[in-house]
Amino acid sequence: MITRIARTAGFSGLLAALLLTLLQSFWVAPLILEAETYESAAPAAQHEHAGEVAAHEHSAEAWSPEDGWQRVLSTTGGNLVVAVG
Repeated sequence: MITRIARTAGFSGLLAALLLTLLQSFWVAPLILEAETYESAAPAAQHEHAGEVAAHEHSAEAWSPEDGWQRVLSTTGGNLVVAVG
């Protein structure tokens, strides 16, 4: 009986994740792609730190999924974890 409940929950979560990914592809992804154009723009000015703060370096680029299959796979994986959970 527990196996049937777990299997039903797994299949329901998979279906919900696929539906959520499809909806996000049409409504959320365009907004994220537009926002990333502002993120990748050059900063307006460099900032200064107070005298006692240790100097640090800002890395140029953090890892992010490439457009295409990496982005869709990352989104689907995240949605699968949320939907099954």
